[in-house]
Amino acid sequence: QLIPLETFHTQSATGQYVPILPGGHSIALTFCNRQEYSRRALHLRLHEMDAQVAAVRAGMACIVPVPLLSLVTTEHLEQLICGIPQLSVSTLRKIVRYRDITEEHPLVKWLWHILEEFSNEERMLFMRFVSGRSRLPANPADIAQRFQVMKVERAVDGLPTAQTCFFQLRLPPYSSREKMMERMRYAIHNCKSIDMDNYMLMRNVNHHPGPGTVLAEQNVQLEDDDP
Repeated sequence: QLIPLETFHTQSATGQYVPILPGGHSIALTFCNRQEYSRRALHLRLHEMDAQVAAVRAGMACIVPVPLLSLVTTEHLEQLICGIPQLSVSTLRKIVRYRDITEEHPLVKWLWHILEEFSNEERMLFMRFVSGRSRLPANPADIAQRFQVMKVERAVDGLPTAQTCFFQLRLPPYSSREKMMERMRYAIHNCKSIDMDNYMLMRNVNHHPGPGTVLAEQNVQLEDDDP
């Protein structure tokens, strides 16, 4: 009796369907050989990235001797490389620098209140919006750039803008905290962040980029949708 998968193939990490052994497309998958299929499919998925993992390991070994990595857990290593998955508002307060605005300005007070009300997922989206990355280093002393907040003279209740290369948030005037939160949420959820990973992905997909593909500045901006 045949089952829905039909043959000895499976979906790889790239989304392509590949045979799990030579000639797998012509080997019918049945109830009787299902266990062999499971073993081979699992082996393929576990080892299909071996070359890439080896390259990452070799690159890390150029900086940190591999035996030393046994001294840290996988979670600790992730934090050292990627930062912590929880974005602390208090940490942002410690590294902020105000331009053309003061800490006592209503916009600034509203900003911190909004960030406190945001979920951690929204804070990470905010972080990506203003910096191109979603996490901060685990050690605040390792933060190379100060978070900049500045006021800009634009239409009231417009969308906020950011310059990711400067870790800078630009706030137009807002009529209320509620309106500011609404516009901030719209911006962080609808803006395509610009970072090197996205640029490399675009370059790999389009082998012959036309003029204007490479951005001179990593600016993240949204046009106001006010009439």
